[in-house]
Amino acid sequence: YERYLGSRHPGVEAIADRCRHDLYLLTDHIGVPFEQDGLRDGEHLRPWMTRRLIERMDETGRPWIALRGSRAERFTQAMNAVDRLVAEGWRL
Repeated sequence: YERYLGSRHPGVEAIADRCRHDLYLLTDHIGVPFEQDGLRDGEHLRPWMTRRLIERMDETGRPWIALRGSRAERFTQAMNAVDRLVAEGWRL
């Protein structure tokens, strides 16, 4: 919503607040070539979107990690993060 209309909307914020997860995996745009598929907005937006997602997760207290590097490195980072989360056990 914010990306396309330039501001946040309380209804969208309320929906986002209803759905909280134990961990968010942010795939950083750095090191990943841009591929235009006819649906994507453009390469110039990628840094802004990455920054904005980080800002919003920090503002709302969502736990997150950035996945960086090759596909294999990102996969390993994600698996390690999820393994740590599972090892912590349930938080009811």
